[in-house]
Amino acid sequence: MAIEPVMLGVGGFAYIAAVGATAPVDPFASWGAGWTNLGDVSDDGLAEALGEDRTQVMKWGSNTPVRSQVKQRTSTYKATLINITAQALGLYYSVPIADMTSSGSGDTQFISFSDPSTTDPYEVALGFDVLDGDRHCRFVIARAEATAKGDLTYKADVPVGFDLTFTALTAPNGATAIQRMYGAVALPA
Repeated sequence: MAIEPVMLGVGGFAYIAAVGATAPVDPFASWGAGWTNLGDVSDDGLAEALGEDRTQVMKWGSNTPVRSQVKQRTSTYKATLINITAQALGLYYSVPIADMTSSGSGDTQFISFSDPSTTDPYEVALGFDVLDGDRHCRFVIARAEATAKGDLTYKADVPVGFDLTFTALTAPNGATAIQRMYGAVALPA
């Protein structure tokens, strides 16, 4: 029996699109129209966490459960974006690109925006590629929100980083909430 090689998260990319955007159907396809590369991710890489809240069903007279039932399942993805882009700023401050203004040109170009005046969530579709040579791992999250945000630090010896944790939400219209794809992995015979 052959042992599969160990995969490292050597590099990767993060992508954003509007909820409902068509995503690639395999881990090697290009992202296509509507998807934007979010720029560089810090060397901390991508962290995926799966949380489950369970109910234990106990039987009278027993000290071990007879059944365990998942009540809630939460998937989160954490990455630190280190390029200052309109998309990264929008995710951090919960401001859609449509609510930003671009002014000036060349060396005097800038964008501006105000803090949101409502508490409406800023929901997006997300994609992550994890790469190790010819081994590719891809996550497509149909609908997500940045639910935790680290402090922004402006300092001479570290890049400004948008430390974001995204929570996967129920996908629209009964679609798959999260699609996970692992290249160069075969099902057992």
